[in-house]
Amino acid sequence: MARRRLPGPIFHYIDGAADDEVTYRRNTEAYERCDLVPNVLAGVESIDMSITVMGQKIDMPLFCAPTALQRLFHHDGERAVAKAAQKFGTMFGISSLGTISIEEIGSTISTPKLFQLYFHKDRGLTNSMIERCIAANFDVLALTVDTITGGNRERDLRTGFTSPPRLTLKSLLSFAMHPRWAADYFMHEKFELPQLKDYVKEGSNISVSVGDYFSTMLDQSMNWQDATDVRKKWGKQFCLKGIMSTADAKRAVDIGATAIMVSNHGGRQLDGSRSPF
Repeated sequence: MARRRLPGPIFHYIDGAADDEVTYRRNTEAYERCDLVPNVLAGVESIDMSITVMGQKIDMPLFCAPTALQRLFHHDGERAVAKAAQKFGTMFGISSLGTISIEEIGSTISTPKLFQLYFHKDRGLTNSMIERCIAANFDVLALTVDTITGGNRERDLRTGFTSPPRLTLKSLLSFAMHPRWAADYFMHEKFELPQLKDYVKEGSNISVSVGDYFSTMLDQSMNWQDATDVRKKWGKQFCLKGIMSTADAKRAVDIGATAIMVSNHGGRQLDGSRSPF
């Protein structure tokens, strides 16, 4: 359905991963190999799926992970996903590259909220996002540590995907073949990255590939002391997103992280990694 409705560059940005997409396939196969072994005679006339995750009571053991650029997929973007999270009583995550502001999400929904932080070279930008989340009463901060540079995403290189979409002969043809998407994108509010726009024009006013953005804007020198400093500045539930080794998990505990997300960023940046599941 997504392939039918979305222009090629947008679809392949969502669907694609790094290099030969080996890790991307491994991630799916890991779930397919997992068998469910039910315990019977447990009494299931009333079922309570609620659980506490990162200090937040949610109604199901699933929550909406932070995902970038959502208004490229549909003009409602994070607004729609946030309302769905609220409806089903679970946590909503918003990305540093989100297309709706921290403040709007904070004032719109009462369900628990998580912010995913990319650590930028511009420390003023990094600190501003933390401060805005504190002011908007977000509950959890997740520092991404599995994307320190842009991956070689071959599908994006072929389609020329950028944020915002760059108008070329090829992309215009793809947009024209998907008139509903084009009408929604061009007739609604201007696409921008509200967490970033006051500090960088790339992504809002200047088209840039996601790989180039990560490789030029993120701080490749980020280390454990930086993560510790972010945790101290935040002061609430703090998660490291992208832990893949036991040693790093133990070190996350040592710096005061209250949770980890076991993740390889969906295989979107580094190919050849094992499946986190």
